[in-house]
Amino acid sequence: MVTRLLLPGIGTALLFSILSCSSLQDCFAQTSSHTVPSNQPAFDQLELFAFCAGGPTDSYVVQVVRERGTTFTPDSTFIASFPTTSFQSVLKSIRPRTSENPSQSRQQAYQLLRQAWDAQQNGRYATADQNYRKALQLVPQSATLHSAYADNLLLSNNYPQAEAEARQSLQLWPENADAHAMLALSLTAQKQLVEAEAESREALRIFPQHHSAMLALAVSLPHLHKFNEAIPFLQKIMPVVPNLAELRKLMGISLIETGEVDAGLDQLNSYLKAVPADAEGHYYLGVGLRMKGSSAEAHEQFLEATRQQPNNPQYEVAAHPDAAVSGASPILGPKPEDGTVSGNTYSNRFFGFTYQFPTGWAVLSVEAARGMSEIGGNIISTGDPTEQDVKKAARTEGHQLLYVMEGRAGNQPISGKTVMVDALEMQPAPITAESYVKALGQRFIQKGGPLEVKGSPEERAIGGRTFWKQGS
Repeated sequence: MVTRLLLPGIGTALLFSILSCSSLQDCFAQTSSHTVPSNQPAFDQLELFAFCAGGPTDSYVVQVVRERGTTFTPDSTFIASFPTTSFQSVLKSIRPRTSENPSQSRQQAYQLLRQAWDAQQNGRYATADQNYRKALQLVPQSATLHSAYADNLLLSNNYPQAEAEARQSLQLWPENADAHAMLALSLTAQKQLVEAEAESREALRIFPQHHSAMLALAVSLPHLHKFNEAIPFLQKIMPVVPNLAELRKLMGISLIETGEVDAGLDQLNSYLKAVPADAEGHYYLGVGLRMKGSSAEAHEQFLEATRQQPNNPQYEVAAHPDAAVSGASPILGPKPEDGTVSGNTYSNRFFGFTYQFPTGWAVLSVEAARGMSEIGGNIISTGDPTEQDVKKAARTEGHQLLYVMEGRAGNQPISGKTVMVDALEMQPAPITAESYVKALGQRFIQKGGPLEVKGSPEERAIGGRTFWKQGS
């Protein structure tokens, strides 16, 4: 068993931001078929208007309204609020199944919703936000009002609040593919990529042609090193949002990572013509050229990546592969490695935490720990073309704090159970510590062999600091 406890990085920075479509509304809830639960009530004017304000396509509205029905017939003012011809045709075809008079609070909420929608359409997201809040105070149990508000928050780049509203909508309507997709997009923007993947797949389970769910997957999967899975979603979503250049970069990276080097280089060259100031794009273009044996051209791209992002150790070691690895940058005062062991308790004054490991376990020297880590790295090596750079960068940015191993009991063979405590500089990485640990577990699974991932990563608080534990 190997248990890794990863300290948060020194100066962690969020590098990933949500992709901006040429028209963000086109990115959200593009649909063509849907299976809707039968236990939802018929739409009144508030619920249907809020549902439409969330951005579904006409075919999605047809399927949902067919299943749920309405208690009213949309009037001309309602229909005019959604000016797309095909959408208006759908609304004009609606015939109510029942008749119901809305309460005064729902009528007031409906008027506030219309004001919020008008403000949102004109890019006045703060005004829309105020009206959405007022409407939700009147009808807090409206699933579609929460999802419409989430859509406005996504457009205004307020991703944490969009996440909260999407979750609230799903509590009230669990089978709403739009809300799952909105949640996935907000999580993707916050680099919570593992859960974003899960929510995207749930949206696609409910509604297989959901374009915003495909977009979230197309973005999250490459960052999770699931390149083979990412390519089909990139192929599907790129024609939908052809002006979204970032997708060409992700496609190029995924193709290079899966051995389709020529096609990957074509995508990256096309991307860099549109976005020349992208360090990651230049780095991966260099990786592809290096794979083809074009060392001089690769070196130029690595130098450009380093020029654009000088503090990225992975780009630096690629640009200067023959430079000696001298360890992490000098730090004045206490250093990450400054730890002490007393009995079975490890303390580190730099990070300000203590960790108690099992009694009787042996503490390995720094040299032995590095050797074991190198062996472990070779065991889980996947042949990633960037791995040579990652390993060199890890030696400069990683800090091995503690490595303990269970002692041999009598004549029994060595169990191989160990605990490693590493500090990893996460600043250059477009991924959270949680996602990093989960991705590390995936590498064990992909590689197979003698190591097996056990359970899911667990968050631990030690000495007021957050760790992630992964057993294998």
